[in-house]
Amino acid sequence: MNDATRPVFVSERITPAPGSADVSALSHGEPGVPRAFTWRGQRYEVLRQRGSSRDMGSDRGDVYVRRHYYGLETTDQLLMTVYFERNPSDRSKRKAWWLYTVAFPEPVILTRRLRLRRWTYADRTDFGAMVSDEKTMRYLHDGVPLSPAQADDALRETIEHYAAGFGDWAIVSRADGAIIGESGLTRLPETGEIELGYMLRHPYWGVGYASEAAHAVAQYAFERLALERIVSMVRPGNNASVHVLEKLGMRELAPTTHRGHAMRKFELRQAARARDADA
Repeated sequence: MNDATRPVFVSERITPAPGSADVSALSHGEPGVPRAFTWRGQRYEVLRQRGSSRDMGSDRGDVYVRRHYYGLETTDQLLMTVYFERNPSDRSKRKAWWLYTVAFPEPVILTRRLRLRRWTYADRTDFGAMVSDEKTMRYLHDGVPLSPAQADDALRETIEHYAAGFGDWAIVSRADGAIIGESGLTRLPETGEIELGYMLRHPYWGVGYASEAAHAVAQYAFERLALERIVSMVRPGNNASVHVLEKLGMRELAPTTHRGHAMRKFELRQAARARDADA
């Protein structure tokens, strides 16, 4: 589904996780809101409930609550409205949970053409398409496209990393809502340095999106996170990526290795960036 920060109408069945919702509570009033459920094959965990409402109906003069609506926020920051269907006239729909609307997280960073926001589990298809593409992955990680299972693990790790206060964000086109790549900040476990990274799906190469995203992420690192220094590493031969870093004002350091691969390493310091801005 296309990215949207405004609620999008869905109206699809969801399946509460076993033991996560007490549907028998309906006879005593409100049904138990599921703490976890599956939608389109993906499990979602509920972080908190944001509100509730009721839709009344009648059947042969008997007035009853036809639907219980609940606003939920999931642990991956999706905003969802779910409802509990109670329809005595259609027993196939009785005691069924439905997803009514879904909205993606608000952007962390806005640029002229791009929105950078958190990845969610609803992005599983787009994320998988990105990291399984041979051209996109040529200079990244091991240079090998990820399998579906590896892609799911990578998406989960990316979402869990947001607990650090930053991470890799989905790059979304403001023109059409398409996810075109990712960019963000991650901590290198070997050195503790904060790395600026970016990845674009190959149909979007060559039009300046990488530079636009990298510039915005660097600005976020220095102005919002108050970092003094960030680094980036590039595979030898990835001249397009080197050009992005040079445009950003990064300085090349001595070559290094990362995950067993030879890398060109660059750094950008807040002090140097401030001097360049004043020059």
